[in-house]
Amino acid sequence: MTTKKLLLQTLALTFLVSAFLLFATGNLSQKNAYGSEICLQKPWNVDVKVQCDGDVVRYNLEENLTGNEAENVFFGRDGKLQLLSEVKQMQLPFEAVCDYFLPNFYKNVVAHFAYVECDRADASVSFDGTFSYSKGHDGKKIDCDKLLADVLTAVGRKATINLPIIVDKAVTVDFLRRNTVLKGRFVTSFATSGANRSFNIEKCVKTLNGTVVGVGEKFSFNDIVGPRTEECGYKNAVVISDGKYVDGFGGGVCQVSTTLYNALLLGGFVPRAHRHTLVSGYVKPGFDAMVSYGTTDLSFVNDTDMPVYIGATTKNRQIVFCVYGVPNEYRIERESESERVPFETRYVSDETLGSGEQKVLVRGSDGVKSKSYLCYYDGETLVKRVLLRKDEYKKVDKVIAVPLQTDLDT
Repeated sequence: MTTKKLLLQTLALTFLVSAFLLFATGNLSQKNAYGSEICLQKPWNVDVKVQCDGDVVRYNLEENLTGNEAENVFFGRDGKLQLLSEVKQMQLPFEAVCDYFLPNFYKNVVAHFAYVECDRADASVSFDGTFSYSKGHDGKKIDCDKLLADVLTAVGRKATINLPIIVDKAVTVDFLRRNTVLKGRFVTSFATSGANRSFNIEKCVKTLNGTVVGVGEKFSFNDIVGPRTEECGYKNAVVISDGKYVDGFGGGVCQVSTTLYNALLLGGFVPRAHRHTLVSGYVKPGFDAMVSYGTTDLSFVNDTDMPVYIGATTKNRQIVFCVYGVPNEYRIERESESERVPFETRYVSDETLGSGEQKVLVRGSDGVKSKSYLCYYDGETLVKRVLLRKDEYKKVDKVIAVPLQTDLDT
């Protein structure tokens, strides 16, 4: 605070006190004329000890008087408290108010306990697939208004006052642990996948592991994973395109998105997802999530009160996704109802094939109509069963090339 500013504030205080003195002096003179309330003319004194955790500081007003004797003669406790109330309405800095009423109190007492004060530091959590927590501490601030009021109410008697402290409660590690629990977990197998498809799966999983979705934020699979191209490090493997199995960069990534999709469903979210044209072998019908960069995405909004954490790993040729956050209200299970039309196998002649040779030209896929549901349980009691999706997957007949002389009906 500048000297000029403090001087102006002191002048303002002096003006207010002078006005109060004129009123108080008139009243006291009238009372003294009748010989009553003589005690109000005795020196107004404060003799207190302020303590905090065994640290004690004594303050005696009489020992600190410098030039404020006049009002200390005329004001009793009630007068001081009334004036303090009026001064506080002026919203002057506490230091100026305190030093006017109690000279050197701020310097000798309040400033002494400055070490007690600190800013709040919340506990924090970091996540890279597993959690680590760092402790925080509460914020503390001396309640100066209450301290001054407590001192003034101790007028005329010796008193010991506990230093009043305003505590700004910090977020604790315990609170963070309670809100980073497992919400949903899902596993799929890629045991039969070739080297390139397995590589793509592992690359994609590593990219997603450790994702944190803040409160109100939108998660986008495509935004996080990025393009599945050769330039981005993905390899050629089988993908589904236009209802056919073909080779393409990033084959296997849809199994990753599907595994995450199901973990999110079990975690209480209903992401926006798209089905494949063909039914998938690694998940029930109605629970797949096809992604294609620039066209179809897997997305959801974190509508909970805390961040959502996504852990992902591959182990023993399995994809494992875990979704963490606030506890679920219900236990969630998936159900799928489907009608299946098996694919047929057709043979075509290929004069380039030798005797006994065969070549699969088109991989077969059953036609499927499905309804998928989410079932919400409270303990073992089914609370509700909600229709999630209705899907229809294309039937594709298997086509096998055989030598020209082969009987195509066998």
